[in-house]
Amino acid sequence: MTLSFQDWTTTQTAESLRWFDQLHAMPETGFGEARTAAFVAGELRALGLEVIEGIGGTGVVGLLRKAGDAPFTGLRAELDALPMQGPVDGTVQTPDGPRYHGCGHDGHMAILLTAAAFLSRQPDLVRNVAFIFQPAEELLSGAAAMLADGLLTRVPLSAIYALHNIPGLPTGSVGVAEGAALASSDEVRVTVRAQGTHGSAPQTGQDAILAAAHFLGLTQQLLTRRTDCRDSAVLSFGQIAGGMAPNVLPDQVAIAGSLRCHSETARAAVHALLQASADSTTAAFGTPVDLTIDAKVPVLMNDPACAARVRAAVLRQLGPDRLIPAPRPVMASEDFSLYLRHVPGAYAFVGQDGAYCHHPDYRFDTRIIPVGAAILTELVLAADGGLSG
Repeated sequence: MTLSFQDWTTTQTAESLRWFDQLHAMPETGFGEARTAAFVAGELRALGLEVIEGIGGTGVVGLLRKAGDAPFTGLRAELDALPMQGPVDGTVQTPDGPRYHGCGHDGHMAILLTAAAFLSRQPDLVRNVAFIFQPAEELLSGAAAMLADGLLTRVPLSAIYALHNIPGLPTGSVGVAEGAALASSDEVRVTVRAQGTHGSAPQTGQDAILAAAHFLGLTQQLLTRRTDCRDSAVLSFGQIAGGMAPNVLPDQVAIAGSLRCHSETARAAVHALLQASADSTTAAFGTPVDLTIDAKVPVLMNDPACAARVRAAVLRQLGPDRLIPAPRPVMASEDFSLYLRHVPGAYAFVGQDGAYCHHPDYRFDTRIIPVGAAILTELVLAADGGLSG
């Protein structure tokens, strides 16, 4: 007889918290998650799963085979922490600086291990499940590394799902966006070049600083006029450097920023307006402008059918009061979007209290571990083919 997740989890809490506590105490950053990966691999083997290690560097995949050669339902969590100072009881000081699980990936791993523990104990399960522990999500590089290392060839997937905690939604609620759930991410780098000269005679050279200011102002003005205001697009420049003396016009100014969009149409429009701003600046000031746009990840678009399955899982496991069917999309980015270029899937948010992710006071709320695990297990056990009989 199959035990319900809600009944089973009352006996699992201590083990789930043990996983969380141990993962919380070993924060490691992208592609350096050796201890974390080894710990996860060991726990998956203890559950009786087949384990693949080293995919995309430090990636780990646990395979639960219950349906022969059928493709797998993929469930993903992240291995990496952040290079930041957090609360004293969770920050690890290393020679390269502090490390802290400031985004809740320790909790996500505990959620996925909890789901693996439950599903591995279901004798009537007739579905293959892949528990994917990905490196370097914070670098927006781990998914690409796993895909390049043949993840989908070695582990064919029929669908893939992921969860993320999000302070701001009611604790224990689950939000599933329709369409765009997270933004694209592009890194923008600009170099304005000039023939520098004395500040008292600007007409004898070119003013790279004034040209850079023109470029920055023009891009923000064009953003409001060249993109549809109904499409979210945020262009922010966080770095600018140029000049060595107050009375010397420098020969170059370097600017760097980021672009986030919830629409690929808006993303392409902003790419075009950045080039138009560069060309306009060159024409107005005679300063060549080198523009580089490093496209990191696309918009994370939930597959409609997969998003509907997640909503149905929430209704069955938690009830209608805990479902947020159409939360506002988040402007942060996630390389989970790269999987969705190849496999249908969906990404959901689990609400919690406290400081926002990446804040030095952030703490993962362990009370949502059974919430996330309940949703992931229900996606596998759903009426469209989880259990025999």
